[in-house]
Amino acid sequence: MTEERGLKKMASLPFKEASLVFPARTVPLHSMLTSCGHSKKNSTDYNWHGLKRGRTEFVLWQYTVSGLGRLDYEGKSFELTPGMAILLHIPHDHQYYFPQESKGWEFLYVCFCGREVLRICREIENKAGPVNEFKMTGSTLNTSINILKMAFAGQITSPYLSSSQAYQLSMSLTDDLMPERSAKGEIPEFISKVNEFCRDNPDNDFDVGDLARISGYSRYHFTRLFTSSRGISPGAFIRELRLNRAVKLLQTEKLQVKEVSSICGFEDTSYFCKAFRKAYGVSPAKFRNSGMY
Repeated sequence: MTEERGLKKMASLPFKEASLVFPARTVPLHSMLTSCGHSKKNSTDYNWHGLKRGRTEFVLWQYTVSGLGRLDYEGKSFELTPGMAILLHIPHDHQYYFPQESKGWEFLYVCFCGREVLRICREIENKAGPVNEFKMTGSTLNTSINILKMAFAGQITSPYLSSSQAYQLSMSLTDDLMPERSAKGEIPEFISKVNEFCRDNPDNDFDVGDLARISGYSRYHFTRLFTSSRGISPGAFIRELRLNRAVKLLQTEKLQVKEVSSICGFEDTSYFCKAFRKAYGVSPAKFRNSGMY
């Protein structure tokens, strides 16, 4: 989507709001849209506090099209100017509002909920902060505009379609705000060294200290830089590699779960099973027999 096309798509959106709440579901879904809209405010009556909206957890992404809004967040104040968007989880101690000096505030917003999108968006918020600039050609803005167009046209007709759109938005946010590559489109050199080392050692027989030595940084600085670049800690990254290896072994080898756990570097089989279930939603034994791969 070029910038000109993006502006045209945004200008074609009516000022409208849509509720996307569906009846109770027999199948649990962990990402759901709840509402969205295109709005313009001209009064200080528009004022939302993140601790005064009930106990139901949800995420808000709100993009400023024109004018000026403001966010107070954990002791900091942010001006919300065109191109800037807030990503907030609720309940939380923040306040976004129409400031007295503003002459108008036009914005798009999407609210969504569910265990998985809450987890993803909290990670993004912790790393990138609550306010970021979004390019007109970026994935997030394109996805959100499409969600609004579908909602306004009455095309989001099932909870399953709603779930897929909510998850797509969370992935678009991840793509725009947590890229592995640098601003110049290059992978940082220390990340390249770590990636190469991991490829050359598929048995994953290493720990965070080993990766730090490969990178050339102290363990403290390596952990900070790696987490900032990749969006996860080195320990979580190693755990993912080990779980990926476990998946392959479960798919191709007739080994006991205890043997898979040991081969993949997990000293405690109970911890391995817990980590595997958290990552894939089933136990290693059920995964092997499920045919999901």
